[in-house]
Amino acid sequence: MNPAPSLFVREAAPTDDDVIASHRALSREESSRYRGEHVDEPARTHSVALVAGVGETVFGSLVADSDDGLRWVITHVFVEPEAREVGLGDSLVVRLFDVLRSRGAVHLASQAQPGNRALKNLFERHGLVAQTILVGRSLD
Repeated sequence: MNPAPSLFVREAAPTDDDVIASHRALSREESSRYRGEHVDEPARTHSVALVAGVGETVFGSLVADSDDGLRWVITHVFVEPEAREVGLGDSLVVRLFDVLRSRGAVHLASQAQPGNRALKNLFERHGLVAQTILVGRSLD
């Protein structure tokens, strides 16, 4: 009997750039299904990119950015639909905590749109809870 392939999480390599870009695009597309809109974060001077997968195949990615290396924002987290519910998102967040702590970070934030219950639940499982509710509307 062959053992089940194992999950992995690692810091992204340059060879992961295409899959991260694809995940970012898929994430934006998926977010269009929820009310509200994703507020783009400005470019930052520090960045951490992680990838996660099964066996040797990457199915998820996470990017966090910071201006000062102390306060970080998750700007992107995505797991391909066929690989959800196996712990890749949780593994990405846990690994990010370890990486940021080793760099002396003091705060982590992100955003989830209303209705994106899965992303909100992922964040809340790891202690990231609502701090501000951003409201707005189009004036067209």
